[in-house]
Amino acid sequence: MPKTADIIAQALKREGVRVAFGIPGGEVLELLDAFRKAGIKFVLTKQELGAGFMADASFQLTGKPGVLVATLGPGITNTATAVAQALLDRSAMLVITGEIATSLKAVYTHQIIDQESLLRPIVKWTTTIAAKGAFEQVRKGIAIARTPMPGPVHLNLPTDVAAAEQAEGRPFAPARVTAVPALRELDKVVSWLKEAKRPLLLAGLGVQLDGAAAEFRRFIEKWRVPVVATYKAKGVIPEDHALCIGATGLSPVVDKIHMAHIRNADLILTVGFDPVELRSDWMAPWDEKKRTVNLDLVPNTHHVFRSAIEFTGSIAGILRMLAAAAPARAPKRWPDAGLERYRATIREAIAHKPARGLGPYQVVSTLREVFPRDTIATVDTGSHRILINHVWQVFEPGRLLQSNGLGSMGYALPAAIAAKLLFPKQPVLAMMGEAGLDMVIGEMALLDEHKLPVILVVFRDDTLSLIKLKQERMKLPETGVATGSPDYALLARAYGGNGVVVQSIADLKKAAQAALKSSRFTLIEARIDPAEYRKQM
Repeated sequence: MPKTADIIAQALKREGVRVAFGIPGGEVLELLDAFRKAGIKFVLTKQELGAGFMADASFQLTGKPGVLVATLGPGITNTATAVAQALLDRSAMLVITGEIATSLKAVYTHQIIDQESLLRPIVKWTTTIAAKGAFEQVRKGIAIARTPMPGPVHLNLPTDVAAAEQAEGRPFAPARVTAVPALRELDKVVSWLKEAKRPLLLAGLGVQLDGAAAEFRRFIEKWRVPVVATYKAKGVIPEDHALCIGATGLSPVVDKIHMAHIRNADLILTVGFDPVELRSDWMAPWDEKKRTVNLDLVPNTHHVFRSAIEFTGSIAGILRMLAAAAPARAPKRWPDAGLERYRATIREAIAHKPARGLGPYQVVSTLREVFPRDTIATVDTGSHRILINHVWQVFEPGRLLQSNGLGSMGYALPAAIAAKLLFPKQPVLAMMGEAGLDMVIGEMALLDEHKLPVILVVFRDDTLSLIKLKQERMKLPETGVATGSPDYALLARAYGGNGVVVQSIADLKKAAQAALKSSRFTLIEARIDPAEYRKQM
């Protein structure tokens, strides 16, 4: 009979898992050996935080559950931020932690904490794997992790159970649960679509979680409905599409423009639109008299916004039905000139050229000009991330990875490592501030170790710019926001990569073009003037 660890590894392999991330302790060595035998690559990281972000990114990129492995004690405590990231950013993740042998648990105390209780508030389910019935536990955990909304599940694995032999259960294919709207309500939505002169659609992460990008595009084109997407939904339609307005979520300046159009819209459709990505100004953004329709994977229990009609279930299926009911010719509304004015208003609000030096808007627009359309980009949390989401165009789902529901710093570098491991032939760009890089800088060693020619761009201003701006607006003295950062270009060279400092557009363009041709990773330290953040925040 197989060992428990082998049962876990084989269940993950059947689910499509090819890579796991983490740091081993003696308590998980049986599991690592089981991964080896099953053909699952284990990537040793420098800290569990980075491993968790890599696991999160692997789900965002492949749709297969990410796997984070940690040992007991400080191993599991270090996972908390990464697990919360998976919960709030809707990522299916299996968090597998080693634990002391069951025979010792009642009396032994070294490194012992209640591991299930520690993670219970930030996972969808937690269980300790038993010496009998492990297959059923693991299959249940995978199903819970993947069921909308996706999120993390914790599997606690005692050392003696991992090595114990037990019978493997019978594999089964879980049924896909779908729902379709009542025809009476569907007819009402179709009539609203026909009558609307200024409809507007707000799209969120649920569209890509349901794999509904093709149905989504067909629907908006048949009904001619312009789209505003949350940051993580960027790319559900190409951002150079005639009906794509741009992104929304965290920029007060850009959201003010969107809110004006929402007030003037005579029909609002929200599709997979998860408010976990939005600022508090999105509370009750429209009055109850407005015609509003919500399509999502799960019922609206958040009550951040309310809708007159709500369909829950298969987003792709509902969009398919609505597209089929569209007239032969798309309704005449939202002329191209009107949509272009809408987009131009946003561009004018964020475009900036500093009197001297290099501005963050210039950095992002230059990078987008240089990098290919299919680039996988990752971005860290900070002032630069808000700007990037309104400048960096995305042309397919899941090509701009970030922590938005949780908004954790330190995400960009680990996510870029996972992206390049999984898609070695695609260009991968990580954009970050110096403070976010400082949190996970040890993971840079993996770039040389695994021969990953990732390009890192550090927006360096030696300040926590967003926090400093808030202090200024609160009329508080500047305190605790100077980062005191090192020479990143020098550090990159020490880690086996290329390192360069740029202070002009010409130098940045030259450095980015060279980085795309290099067989080694490249860190570009862009010395920026942060003054324009005041305009955008």
